Amino acid sequence: MSKIITVDVWGTLIPIEPALKTVVDVMYRELGGRVPYHTIQALINEERRKMKLARRERQAVVPPIYTLLNIQKHLRDRGVAVYLDVYRLQDAVDEAIGKLEVSLEEDAVEAIKVAKSEGYRVGIISNVMLWRSRATRMLLANLGMVNLVDLQLYADDVGYVKPAVQIFEAAKVLLLGGVEPDIYLHIGDDFYEDFLGALLAGYGAVLIDRGGRHVKRDLHEAIPCRAYITKNLKTMPLILHKVEKCVTPE
Repeated sequence: MSKIITVDVWGTLIPIEPALKTVVDVMYRELGGRVPYHTIQALINEERRKMKLARRERQAVVPPIYTLLNIQKHLRDRGVAVYLDVYRLQDAVDEAIGKLEVSLEEDAVEAIKVAKSEGYRVGIISNVMLWRSRATRMLLANLGMVNLVDLQLYADDVGYVKPAVQIFEAAKVLLLGGVEPDIYLHIGDDFYEDFLGALLAGYGAVLIDRGGRHVKRDLHEAIPCRAYITKNLKTMPLILHKVEKCVTPE
């Protein structure tokens, strides 16, 4: 039986909040304190919101450097005469993210280990935000994740973002070649990009809902054999049992 699992990074495997704060810190230093910290924070949050909207509506890849240019434009429109060397700033952001002191989400790491022990090929699928994929690769290497996964695939590698079908298809081909998987599950924390994206691509989906925004129980089977919402990925062995039972009924 051919089985694959793909996993989102930010918000699923690594908390996003420390990374966003790091971007604000780097930009604040780059601007020499000429712009209030909270103003930079608000601009970055707004750009992130617009970026996620562009993914949902147009499945558009927004390069991080474009986002930095857009922030500079917003500042100038507000009468703040600043010039950002966006290439230097982008390198500084990437380096800071790559060296971020952060802990992996233990339940996600354990879920990956369980899947590997059950014979799954495991890949990472991640969109890019305010830093390039090389920063995320560096961070995952520093956190010891490289040997736990068989593939890392990023939006700036293939020119497609989740929820686009193409990025899931690319992961499938890179993990299995020309073989169609008997089971393909994608795990992520974003309802649109990860959960609906995987389902619309024709694959299974696991939404990690640590805050209990979508469900109150620990595990909810939204669509039998295909879609699951869980508050903690410690439920992964049960999810795999349910899915595999659908493929090979007892």
